[in-house]
Amino acid sequence: MTHDTHQHAAADDPRAIPLPALLLGAGGVLPFATLAVAALLGLEWRYGFAPGSARTGLICYGAVILSFLGGVRWGLALKHGAEHQTGLLVVSVLPSLAAWLALLLPRPHDLTLLIACYLALAVADFAMVRRGHAPAWYATLRLLLTAAVVLVLIVALAFLPFEPE
Repeated sequence: MTHDTHQHAAADDPRAIPLPALLLGAGGVLPFATLAVAALLGLEWRYGFAPGSARTGLICYGAVILSFLGGVRWGLALKHGAEHQTGLLVVSVLPSLAAWLALLLPRPHDLTLLIACYLALAVADFAMVRRGHAPAWYATLRLLLTAAVVLVLIVALAFLPFEPE
């Protein structure tokens, strides 16, 4: 499908994810996967990094993206009137606070909190779309990206739960 064909399809179907959003979203999953693989294979030493730094990078990147998803709500709150603005603004800061907490928690609670937050945010995103606060395609995008990110984080949790010996 060419770029023009994809844009035309997106205009015809409100659930079709715009190509830039799809590509940027997929690109945002790559650091999760790359850091998890590096941590699982212990590749940090090959590039001069301390052991465990890839897992730490995974937690930090997960926290950054969680904060970004909160920012999405802030942006939507600015778009909507006062009727929905307060609720969206309040909810928009919660991901950043949870992300900060994940950075402070010991293993394996850091990954567990990130997984729970990504799943909770996905449910909240579906509700936002259902209420008309976000475009229909956003729910599809978040489903795909959340599934990929949570899968990576679950694998990391399963194989890298505690401090290396």
